[in-house]
Amino acid sequence: MDTFHSHALTQAHRLALIGREGVVVAELSNGTTALVRLDGEVWDLPGGLRRWPLRWDDLDLKEPIKVRAPLAYVIGWTKRGRSITLHAVVPGAKVAMCTSPARPLPVCGWSVPFSATVSRACPSCVAMVKGS
Repeated sequence: MDTFHSHALTQAHRLALIGREGVVVAELSNGTTALVRLDGEVWDLPGGLRRWPLRWDDLDLKEPIKVRAPLAYVIGWTKRGRSITLHAVVPGAKVAMCTSPARPLPVCGWSVPFSATVSRACPSCVAMVKGS
């Protein structure tokens, strides 16, 4: 429908993107953006890219889509020597639940959810997440 709310790269190709149809294949940026796989041939698409990140407000959805609630905890990590520990971090924070400074682990604009079952998960964070 539009690219007003989307990333600057998407906006730069707005004339070639507006009016195209596609399918939402994933959520990015903790649910604020849709990754849309566009219909059509690769050589017809801007830059030959099939998948484009678009904000939900820029889409004309034919079917209602339920957007998941933002993640309560994402993975943050600390490294000591050769050992890496994965912590539970509130999205956007740089301090883990256990108060350790933890660097976020973003992947393509979204954050990896924290899992208490991972072998490198911080035991203190696991206990706090299970207790909340």
